[in-house]
Amino acid sequence: MPWWSWILIWVGLVLILVGMLLLVARTLYRKLLALQAELERLEELLTELEQRADALVQRPEPVRPAIVRGLDEVADERRSLRRRIDRRKDARRAARLQRGRLLTTADPMQFAFLARRK
Repeated sequence: MPWWSWILIWVGLVLILVGMLLLVARTLYRKLLALQAELERLEELLTELEQRADALVQRPEPVRPAIVRGLDEVADERRSLRRRIDRRKDARRAARLQRGRLLTTADPMQFAFLARRK
């Protein structure tokens, strides 16, 4: 093979390499543009969701420390909290007792048909 054929082969290989690199770069560029568009959509969606979440959240009023409030106010709050807790506890106890009564006062003949032989 003459020496110039090697130059032609290498020039061809380099041109193929450059063409391949351009093709990969173009594909990567298009994907980056698509990614940028998706990220912009995601940002818009997140801001909208954040606004909706802020609208749904009810901000509790800041709690003043008990040391700053008066003794009567703190005692009233404690009594009302205690009453709510006691009412819930009594309701749970009543429900438990009702379930227990249903279990212990069941009619024994209610399921007699299961014990009968055919």
